[in-house]
Amino acid sequence: MEEFVKVTKKRDGNVCTIYIDGFLDYSTIDPFTEEIISIEESVQQVIIDCSELEFIDSTGIGAIINLLHVSREKKFQIQLDGMNEAVKDLFQTIGLFEIMKSFNEGGN
Repeated sequence: MEEFVKVTKKRDGNVCTIYIDGFLDYSTIDPFTEEIISIEESVQQVIIDCSELEFIDSTGIGAIINLLHVSREKKFQIQLDGMNEAVKDLFQTIGLFEIMKSFNEGGN
């Protein structure tokens, strides 16, 4: 199976949704990182749609954590949607949901 990722961004008012389709790993991280960098200052919420995310490695997780830091700088909330059970279990195991909750509530 060929590793790939397609990352698209849709803006609806002050909500930005980033759709990830495929693999988010060390070899495919650049499109996701570019979308993070280009989030406008007026955005109040970013939704990461993981419904087509097939695989994520530590580089992809690191990019999501980087997004948390960007969210603090640009003052927007982050929401993860559409995760399959494997991705949800991984995020739960590494404590990503607790980290996100802390960032969204203004913590470190």
